[in-house]
Amino acid sequence: MVFDSSAGEEAGAGKATELAANARPRRTRDFGFLPVPRGCEPGEAFVFTRSLNWLMALGATVTVANLYVVQPILVELAVRFEVDYEQVTRVPSLLQGGYLVGLVLITPLGDLLPRRPLLLALIVIAAFLALGQALAPNFQTFEALSFLVGISSVPPQILVPLSADLAPPATRASCVSTVVSGLIGGMVVGRFFAGILTRYTGSPMHIFYFAFATQLALAVAFWWKLPAFPKKGLGLTYPQVLLSMVKLFFTKPALTQACFVGYCSCAVMVSWWTTLTFLLSDTPFSLNTFEIGLFGLTGICAIIWAPHAGKVTDRIHPWLTTLVALVVQLCTQALALGSARLSLAPVVICCILVDICHQSSTIGNQRRFFDVDPHARSRVNGVYMAFTFLGQTTGSSAGPKLFLRHGWRASYGLNVAFVVAAIAFLCARGPHAKGWVGWDGVWSLRREPKQGEGARGDEDAEKGELETADEAGQETVVVENGQQVELEPGDVALRSNKT
Repeated sequence: MVFDSSAGEEAGAGKATELAANARPRRTRDFGFLPVPRGCEPGEAFVFTRSLNWLMALGATVTVANLYVVQPILVELAVRFEVDYEQVTRVPSLLQGGYLVGLVLITPLGDLLPRRPLLLALIVIAAFLALGQALAPNFQTFEALSFLVGISSVPPQILVPLSADLAPPATRASCVSTVVSGLIGGMVVGRFFAGILTRYTGSPMHIFYFAFATQLALAVAFWWKLPAFPKKGLGLTYPQVLLSMVKLFFTKPALTQACFVGYCSCAVMVSWWTTLTFLLSDTPFSLNTFEIGLFGLTGICAIIWAPHAGKVTDRIHPWLTTLVALVVQLCTQALALGSARLSLAPVVICCILVDICHQSSTIGNQRRFFDVDPHARSRVNGVYMAFTFLGQTTGSSAGPKLFLRHGWRASYGLNVAFVVAAIAFLCARGPHAKGWVGWDGVWSLRREPKQGEGARGDEDAEKGELETADEAGQETVVVENGQQVELEPGDVALRSNKT
């Protein structure tokens, strides 16, 4: 008998390799098959940096643009599908309505499921729905796909509460406002590129091919860089999560007040931008699609302003931020009511201030209601955003109909009424009130620091220890699982198993 020693060695080596492979920790996988890159897996040392904060803002930009690309090309879409102007105005309403459904049914999943695969799935689905819009054979199919695109375009409203979860209390408004600035960027990018591509390609459908490509690229970037945050482990079922949102609305006065203010503010913003196409394409301006799209660049002012609004809100009472924004918005809409069709100058001024006022009001509202329940920020944000996009649905429907049937003064008069209603809702409950209505005898507009703020109060409530190097303006060393992690100025280290 001849013994093959080489075969025995190969068998032994194979067994050793198998044992070594079994000894190595298994890679975390998204959806059961997609490996999570090294450095993004749960349990690894994690630093919430400015670059990650801006990646979240970029994600908000790319996905929210789905809702606004149609606004400057409504006339071209009407020609493309051979429908009248009143019919084509249903498209932005369907987009906003779909977004509202997504806010109610999908964003609460941020408190229930791991957020990394949830975000990746939504972005990829939205990308292929945008491709479907580009290939739609008729207007009815395009409308149905627009509604579905709205539902799947809610990643920004998962990213906003995620940034609030990770940010320290002292700079929470600043970090959230960075993501909010991405939302504004989506409005600008969507309107601007839609106008340019339609003008120079001769078809309003190419913007949807562009949306398909950019969202696939975003999905790859998120897969490569977004940490795998574990789910929160609240022990709730999906129906219980939805029911808790209803309970939050009816038991938290600050959230309820913010919802009504946000509804009115969003109605004004979307009504203005939806009717702007009809205002500028008609006499006396008679502008083309490209020229109308250029007006979207005025949103750059709001992008620049948003981080500063967050810093200001961190220093004063957020109620006051919202009030000032609404008062300026009232002056803006009064200017539109009086002179929007007389000259381009007031139109440009209104385009700049409408977005700035809306975003400042939103930042003030978010700074207030994110403290309602630190463990339910996705649901709290979902409730608020559901009302704001109900306002957008109202604005994108009522504003254009009034404009086309009764003229521009009727449409902008409605905007003035919405702003007056928002100021009334805000002033009905003071900044320091504990109940539903009134000021509780406290007339000061100064911000009262929370108990323990500046020490450990808010951090302990959220079960996370956060440090920032931004205040000191120098590098800080944080101990993370026995290892030292050096932070650049502005970086935030998460030193607990925080979700």
